[in-house]
Amino acid sequence: MRIAVFGADGFLGRHLVARLSEVTGNEIIAFDRFNSLARGEMHAFDKLGNVKQLAGDFFNRDDVHYALEGVDIAFHLVSTTNPAVSLHDPLIEVDTNIRASVEFLLSCKNASVGKVVHFSSGGTVYGNVSSKSIKETSPLEPISPYAIAKVTIENFLRYFHEAHGIEYLVYRIANPYGPGQNIHGKQGVIPIFMKRYLENEPIDIYGTGEMVRDYIYIDDLMNMILASYNQQTAYSIYNLGSGEGHTILDIIDAIEKCTPVRPVKNHLPVPLSFVEHNVLNIERFNTEFGVQPKTTLKEGTKKMWEYVSYVS
Repeated sequence: MRIAVFGADGFLGRHLVARLSEVTGNEIIAFDRFNSLARGEMHAFDKLGNVKQLAGDFFNRDDVHYALEGVDIAFHLVSTTNPAVSLHDPLIEVDTNIRASVEFLLSCKNASVGKVVHFSSGGTVYGNVSSKSIKETSPLEPISPYAIAKVTIENFLRYFHEAHGIEYLVYRIANPYGPGQNIHGKQGVIPIFMKRYLENEPIDIYGTGEMVRDYIYIDDLMNMILASYNQQTAYSIYNLGSGEGHTILDIIDAIEKCTPVRPVKNHLPVPLSFVEHNVLNIERFNTEFGVQPKTTLKEGTKKMWEYVSYVS
């Protein structure tokens, strides 16, 4: 099976390509800008014999079309923003993520791609819902431009399915974390906090720290994806998370079990776009595929702390 992964050089992409390469018969096209290739540097993918690295620009239709030639399944992981980036400039989402995704789907149609798998955002698309365990059938009430863009892309996937017969699968993913995640970026509370602890810098906590989120360890997430991406699924949309909620204070407690460092903690006002409580109900996925996340927050945090301590 020929599989293209767009956004292959990010945190999720690198793990996904590595796991897909372990499946006998898979041929992987790993598409990203791959700046390291231009510098002549080695990449982890170099060791994977069934992975072809293809340096290109997701916003260039020729690059995308070339990468899609002969592809059976295309994974769309590309996003140029995070919830904070487009908050004060919503047009960024329209001009980049939405437009590029529609052009990507047009290229998939023209290249006769059989199936598109899209990584959506289970942590944002539902908005502030009253349910303590959010099902795929819960109303979509996004409150940030980032989340609105994610929902829009999901809707375009449904359109391309109805109009052009492209099969699709949407994973509404919780908050993934684990080894390989960029601790120098601005997305993901666990890597951000770990960097602060490593450097003994102040921790910024929005509100009281009682905001609840669903965090899933990267190996558990990949197990769920590998069990389902190439199947004839009963549904087109699945929540992928741990199914358990943890507060910011829980994360701090888990990290502080790994290190004696106790940085200053600053409590800041809660941004308007922040969701107060978000825990995904993963019963639909578990019932169909029988794959359960196994890694607790404490275990996953310890593994990630060992990784970031080693590479820092």
